[in-house]
Amino acid sequence: PKFRIFSLVALSAGLFYFVVFHLLPSADIYVRPRRETINQTINVFLTQTGATLDPTSTVRKMPLIPITIHMAHSMTFDHISKQFIGTSAHTEITIENKSSQPYSLRVGTRFMNQAGMIFNILDPANIPAGGELTVRAKAADEDLYGQIIGARGNLPAGVHWDIPGLAPSERTQVYGINKTPATGGTTAYKTVLAKSDLDLAKALFEKELLAIAKQQVADELTKRNNADPAKHLQIMQSGKLTKLSFSGVTLPVDELGKQVSSITVTGTIDYTAYGYDAEAILQLLKTQLEEHTREGRKLIEDHLGLADLVIQPIQWDDGFAWIKITVDLTGTQEYILDPLTPDGALFDKSVRDQVTGMDRDEAERIIKNMPEVERVDITQWPFWSRKLPDIPSHISIIPE
Repeated sequence: PKFRIFSLVALSAGLFYFVVFHLLPSADIYVRPRRETINQTINVFLTQTGATLDPTSTVRKMPLIPITIHMAHSMTFDHISKQFIGTSAHTEITIENKSSQPYSLRVGTRFMNQAGMIFNILDPANIPAGGELTVRAKAADEDLYGQIIGARGNLPAGVHWDIPGLAPSERTQVYGINKTPATGGTTAYKTVLAKSDLDLAKALFEKELLAIAKQQVADELTKRNNADPAKHLQIMQSGKLTKLSFSGVTLPVDELGKQVSSITVTGTIDYTAYGYDAEAILQLLKTQLEEHTREGRKLIEDHLGLADLVIQPIQWDDGFAWIKITVDLTGTQEYILDPLTPDGALFDKSVRDQVTGMDRDEAERIIKNMPEVERVDITQWPFWSRKLPDIPSHISIIPE
């Protein structure tokens, strides 16, 4: 009986050890497939209806879609030049010469303070070396920034005045200070139309007209895309690939020199931008990338969108009957590790063959060095074991 009992205990212990340490251990190997970039570049002719090309050309052709805007517009321009009719402030400026040589300043020499106000001296000035001289000065009509000075010229005493006509190094040696307040300045002006006003009005009018035309092109593009979701029209992003002409721009030249508060500018614009179906180009490039995807890898569709297209015009007809573009698309391909696929099944078998029964750290090193793997992580049961199961079927390969 004792022998039987000891035999039964030994058999049970052996069976327990065999089950726990041989049949039950399992491991999950999580692998992240390695990814690689893949690039495809093609040339495409965008052609308008009726455009003729070299019949022997093998370059792909797609429609070029002109979008033309013809629009008349008017604009009110009220930035009319101001003519000063007030009185200018007067003061006396004491010119100090800290240098070792005399300075001579003629009538009308400009003195400027930190605020950009300009005063002109009314007397000639010969300042001896190391001396000073007081002269009369009168405020200019406008400051450095083109703003009327007028009453702003009534400055308190003690203002520092630089001489813009001198070199920066000399301004620290020769400068002016008004020791008495400036008085007598009043602000009054009238708006008188000048030639520069007409030039500015025309420039602003054409800029505004072009901005409106571009917005109408964008609205038309949105309208067409909403009408046909299968397409996605985009505009050639190049100022060289547009047609632009202004006509009938009318400026009130007969008002030159007259006192006006505003003028009206009218004119017409003809603006043509050229569009293309970006979605069709994207699908073409996707097909090209799929054809060039290497064996054992798959193309990741999520990484291919319209924003990834790089389109560059390289040649065009003078009348834009056709535009030749080069299109570049960069995608991402990754190794196929899904065990339900033929390539994944081969990878699954290769991993099991190499790591079955191996130490976990060594197994991680081997798997990570495989060209298909970016990252690997191994979990196993029992958790204290450092060795992978001896039965290959107890090892699961799980792609992340």
